[in-house]
Amino acid sequence: MGIRYGQPFWVGVGAFSLLSSVALADPAQDTAHAEEAFLVGDLAKAMALWRQAAEQNYPAAQARLGDMLDVAEQDEEAVRWFRKAADQGHAAGEFGLGRMYAAGEGVKKDTQKAVYWIRRAAEKDYLLAVEMLAQAYRIGDLGLSIDVQQSQFWETKGRTLKNGVINNKIIKKTE
Repeated sequence: MGIRYGQPFWVGVGAFSLLSSVALADPAQDTAHAEEAFLVGDLAKAMALWRQAAEQNYPAAQARLGDMLDVAEQDEEAVRWFRKAADQGHAAGEFGLGRMYAAGEGVKKDTQKAVYWIRRAAEKDYLLAVEMLAQAYRIGDLGLSIDVQQSQFWETKGRTLKNGVINNKIIKKTE
């Protein structure tokens, strides 16, 4: 004898299907919604959305989740997420991982690895990495010798990046 399903069953299946597609939103959308939630102070929602997107292997969410976990001093988990993003070539993940190596947070302090990851991010024009590298060469930090030429190179690159950001904001306001 076969099982017969009535109309309420099929309505329930349809509703479940719709809810499932919302729950599995695009990780880029989840990340954008996480940023919005964070800006209005809903940290719990933001963290849940970043984690959901990060678990879908979305590097921007992995790096952002790493930032939040670092602030919360959950350093080993932060390193894990930074590494996942860095391994995909994401500049924020590379920079985050480099910072963790520089500080010895969640990993053994290793200035060579720190410089490696920070330089990778800087070479992708990640402004925070560019500024950190310029300072490291200027004052001899991160195990680097003072190198005025390298410091000036990275400082010039940083100014250029900042000017580009400022010019883009001006252009968008006048459009």
